[in-house]
Amino acid sequence: MIGVSAGARPFRVAASATRGYAGDPINNLGVRTSGASSVNTVVVLTDGKPIVGTDQFIGVAVESMKVNSAGTVVAHSLSVAVPIPHCTRIRGKAETPASIATDAELLAILFDSTSFGLSGGVYTISETAAGDSEGLMIVEGNIVKGTLDVVVDARVMRTDVA
Repeated sequence: MIGVSAGARPFRVAASATRGYAGDPINNLGVRTSGASSVNTVVVLTDGKPIVGTDQFIGVAVESMKVNSAGTVVAHSLSVAVPIPHCTRIRGKAETPASIATDAELLAILFDSTSFGLSGGVYTISETAAGDSEGLMIVEGNIVKGTLDVVVDARVMRTDVA
């Protein structure tokens, strides 16, 4: 993350969750019924997320998840940097840096909706818009370094209210 965030806050991680590392995007998959969340723990984001209405994007892990001697995630609190929607920039490698190798290519995707990609265990930012419900918006990039800056749509920080 770059710029201002709401600070790092602790969130609960369930035992045996998929292992996450510092810098990984973090999500909550809870669904609310009568105001109560079905899940009170966070997980690492999967490919092609966050999506408005189905995900609750939390932020970016400040530290790696704790594991036991067998390498299995143990229940604990994870420190997560929480972005301020539409303000805090998150910078990452473009999924295909060659697709943003010129100013014209970068200019063509500014303000597009996008998501994180996960290929080979490495998070990237997709430079291809796949739908209006993707929870990130491309606001800048670096054609030399092959990076993109995105901001988080406020709607993806809370699952839809029925």
